[in-house]
Amino acid sequence: MDRRWMYDRYEDGKRGHVKDVFKLGVQLFIDAVKQKPVVIREGGIRCPCAVCQCRRICSVDEIKFHLHTKGFQPNYWVWTSHGESFTSEQGASSSNTVLPSQNYQHNYPAELPSQDYQHYPFNMMNNMISDGLGYNVVNEFEDEYEGDEEPNAEAQRFFDLLKETNVPLFEGSTDSKLTVCVRLLGLKSQYLVPELAMDLIAKLVLDTTPIFARGDLPRSYYEAKQLVSKLGLGVKRIDCCVNGCMIFYTNEFGVSDGDLLECKFCEEPRYRQTKNSRSSSRKPVPRKTMFYLPIVSRLQRLYASLQTATKMTWHSENYEQRQRSGELRHPSDGLAWKHFDQVNPDFASEPRNVRLGLCSDGFTPYTQVSATPYSCWPVIVTPYNLPPEMCMSKPYMFLAAVIPGPSSPTVGIDIYLQPLIDDLKRLWEGVVTYDISRKQNFTMKAALMWTINDFPAYGMLSGWGTHGKLACPICMMDTKAFTIHNGGKATWFDCHRRFLPLDHPFRKNKNAFLKDEIETRLPPRYLTSEQVWDKVKDKPNVQIVGGVISKPRGYGHTHNWTKRSIFWDLPYWKDNLLRHNLDVMHVEKNVFENIFNTVMNVKGKNKR
Repeated sequence: MDRRWMYDRYEDGKRGHVKDVFKLGVQLFIDAVKQKPVVIREGGIRCPCAVCQCRRICSVDEIKFHLHTKGFQPNYWVWTSHGESFTSEQGASSSNTVLPSQNYQHNYPAELPSQDYQHYPFNMMNNMISDGLGYNVVNEFEDEYEGDEEPNAEAQRFFDLLKETNVPLFEGSTDSKLTVCVRLLGLKSQYLVPELAMDLIAKLVLDTTPIFARGDLPRSYYEAKQLVSKLGLGVKRIDCCVNGCMIFYTNEFGVSDGDLLECKFCEEPRYRQTKNSRSSSRKPVPRKTMFYLPIVSRLQRLYASLQTATKMTWHSENYEQRQRSGELRHPSDGLAWKHFDQVNPDFASEPRNVRLGLCSDGFTPYTQVSATPYSCWPVIVTPYNLPPEMCMSKPYMFLAAVIPGPSSPTVGIDIYLQPLIDDLKRLWEGVVTYDISRKQNFTMKAALMWTINDFPAYGMLSGWGTHGKLACPICMMDTKAFTIHNGGKATWFDCHRRFLPLDHPFRKNKNAFLKDEIETRLPPRYLTSEQVWDKVKDKPNVQIVGGVISKPRGYGHTHNWTKRSIFWDLPYWKDNLLRHNLDVMHVEKNVFENIFNTVMNVKGKNKR
């Protein structure tokens, strides 16, 4: 069966109108799998939609509705959960029915041969990579890269590891050692299974597996974790000062604090003092730790898969056609992107160079059962090279760091962003990457275009404080904000008429706004990147001593700069036209909650 119809659901230009060929394919899918022994044994058909993902058994009508509205789960070319195997039924279905051929223009996943599935040793590797690691790998190891270039040493090691571990456990098996390891790690993460229980599960699998297949199975959770970590998508645990003054970190740019035993600012010890602290046989326990997930290898993996490598240049394809449409379809159509290309022509000349966005916000990871809340801050990085339907989807939102609590780092977030900034500096210089779609090595560069946050996080990342009368980052010192006499809070009432057209009737209204006052001022002057840099270049970086943040002289009176943001250390940051964005929906949510909690007098959350 030609299965390209599975990911070609909608009529062109008519989103919501499902194609007849897709409806026919869904019916043929149901007819083909309902007589499979595994379906009969389970008593029903597992729903393969993008939400259920073969985890639920549904009725035929429910499956049709789910597939018509949600589509098939990603990369489900071979129906393994419905009785198909990768060796016997990759080329045709049990009904040997071929759908009418059409001009398919499916967006996801990338193009795959319709009749030649047998040439691709899937063996569940693609689903494993997609679900567990956030990208898809199309194995072309059998061709030994007959293209223009051989992979570089690092890429070759990665491909060799996949080839070595992607061997079926035994003849007819659809699982390999790597897929078993990733499934074990997925179970632990999804259901919070203790490590001891994972070891017992691994032992149970070994005991119930034929002797000839036991050699490739993990014997413990630790062994499974070690195998998956070899894929190069590791995580670094970096010790931090308990007061947030510094991180114990060594890099290639001259910072060598990784061997210190106490904070160089507040002199708090790095490790906990326990009864066995003096014992050399025990590893010391840090008092506070952050997690950093390097982004370099994760961006390189985007070019290790045909499904993503071919999409990473989407922003430069059909550019003229998108321009003629006059619609903003992608960040590359915006003025900030074009300005960056003009200022950095060498970077823009290679469409495979990666443009990134960053966002961060605090959240409570645990149910609050105590009076002391806990808040940690994830930092997420997103590549914008991909098409609109992919670049903001879950698999491509890379968790770069987890900043520990128990409270917000405020402007001290820069201290925890040092490893990420170091990687961004290295990516600006370029790293050798193998592009599997073009069969060649190239120097991949990456640039951070902007950040996207709510208003409090805006102040944390930009360096302009969002508290007090000078909180507005647009008006800055040119503001009419004043303090309410009774409440003692700052208000920006009647500060927005200046943005109206000069002939707007509200400008001359003396009753609806401040009494007997009209507005004649023009909107505040827009500051260019160079002008902002001139204001912050002499400001100090964030300084924290014993948990107390030192702010520059004049803060709250002549300016609201809390620091020189660490993003200014990036060599191209002063050339960015748009450095920080506000997440409008997030801001609306915060405003609504503040108003609601104040009106309802919610204890501890009202703004009175």
